[in-house]
Amino acid sequence: MRIAICDDNALDRALIMDLLQQYLEDRSIRCELTGYEDGVTLICDMEDGLWFDAVFLDIYMRGLLGIEVARRLRSLHYDGAIVFLTGTKKFAVDSYEVSAFGYLLKPHSAEKIYKLMDRLTHDFDISAYQVQQWNRLILIPYNDIQYVESSNSKCILHSKGGATYNIYKRLDTIEQELNDPRFLRSHQSFLVNMDYIRQADKHFELLTGDIVSIRQRDLKAIRQQYLDYIEKKSASDSDMKSKALPQGG
Repeated sequence: MRIAICDDNALDRALIMDLLQQYLEDRSIRCELTGYEDGVTLICDMEDGLWFDAVFLDIYMRGLLGIEVARRLRSLHYDGAIVFLTGTKKFAVDSYEVSAFGYLLKPHSAEKIYKLMDRLTHDFDISAYQVQQWNRLILIPYNDIQYVESSNSKCILHSKGGATYNIYKRLDTIEQELNDPRFLRSHQSFLVNMDYIRQADKHFELLTGDIVSIRQRDLKAIRQQYLDYIEKKSASDSDMKSKALPQGG
């Protein structure tokens, strides 16, 4: 899980980052927190392919107001959670325009943060893969990984939002480290997240339009693995929905 905290007040930014860190540690959730002191830098990073599952935005900031930053993020097709941080309810109506997940009034407290994060993480897949990039360790949620391809002496991980990461490991090793039923080794050079597959033919076409190769000598078996996964997932989703329906009587 990855969360951005954008607030031009250093003390407020540090406080909410501390509260979030406490929450995450209490629940053993792996997460990368990134602080921003202005919205322009956050927008630029998102335009460059950096992805966050949630963005906490202060309303009143120098330069762009938080609501303007949120509008820009939505225009970039960002569909993650946006949480506004402010000392006034003045922009509460505007927050609906950008489908805000939450609206936290200052002063910040553990109680407020914990309640909001309980909602945010309730249905969130917190499994994440660790990727070393230079001197930084990045955590990429499994549900953000679209596919991994082998390329010469490295592998390239393609993630949600268009970001790519070079990993200097064998694809066999990455497959073992992920060890999750949603990932299918479709080819010697490809490991694909089946949740992103749109069509299965002589190759897999992903929701992004990317093409993932299928080992042709095992074409029938690999496509069957995908169909079995989709059938099992569909049955599981239907079962969960039926359990959520009120019982008569």
